[in-house]
Order: sequence, then structure tokens, then C-alpha cells
Amino acid sequence: MMRDVIIDTNIFILFLAGQINENKIGRYTRNSLYSKEDYYFLLRILADYDRIITSPNIFTEVDNILNRIQGEDKYRYLILVKTIFKQTLEKYIKTETVAENWFFDSLGITDSSILMMATDCDLLISGDASLCDYAKSLNIKTFDFKEYLNSKL
Repeated sequence: MMRDVIIDTNIFILFLAGQINENKIGRYTRNSLYSKEDYYFLLRILADYDRIITSPNIFTEVDNILNRIQGEDKYRYLILVKTIFKQTLEKYIKTETVAENWFFDSLGITDSSILMMATDCDLLISGDASLCDYAKSLNIKTFDFKEYLNSKL
């Protein structure tokens, strides 16, 4: 049986940024709180799962941020992301369907679709406390990366 994990946009960026250039993780992630150690911690979590589940919404948000990279790291990003596209399972939920859910008004399109897909996954990893709270309220197994970061302080 396949064990699936879904990671939100910010954590997906951490995952990719570490592979592009682990010494520039803070520069490439939306949140400069992430470090090389956090990247390696994330890899240890992901090692327990067979597939990363993603969506067009997540890929679009990730690309809007990471496609701005310049120089050699941009080349690494382009090669890496093409490989990641093949290695992940991309699911699509119509926006109309996403918008029908009670949590859409608070979470928006991407996080609502993540929440909907997470119901069929073994774990949701997110750096968004609000998304984590909604997931926990729906009994979705969740790893709150912000909570983890705070515990290190």
C-alpha cells in the first residue's frame, strides 16, 4: 500500500530550495526562518512516504516564487522541477468544487484544495497554522512545521 504525503506551497519550496542550493534556503523560501537543518529534517519525514501528492495550484505558487531565481541556481531549478513533475502525483480538483466547501472562504483556493486532497493522504505537512488547524479539526494527520520551528526556539 502506497503511503502518500501532501506538502503545502511553503514546505514544497523548502523541499526544492534545499535541492537547488541548501546554502540559500532562506533566500528562496518565503520565510527566512527555514534553515538547512529544517530541510534535512523535512527529508527525514518524507523518507517514510512513497509519494508526494501535489496539485496545479501548488505547482503554480511554487513556480511563481522559484522561477525568479537567477544564474546557475535557475538552471538547477529548471532541471529539478521537471524531474519533480514526473516523480509526484498531481491531482486536480475543479475550482468550482473547491469553492463549495465551508472552509473556502477562510482558506482560499490552494489551501482548500490541499485540505480536500489531504483527506486521502497519510500526512499533510504545512507551515500554515490556519491550514493545520482546519486539517486537525477534520482528523487529518498533520505535521505543523511552524509548531516544529517554534519548539526549537
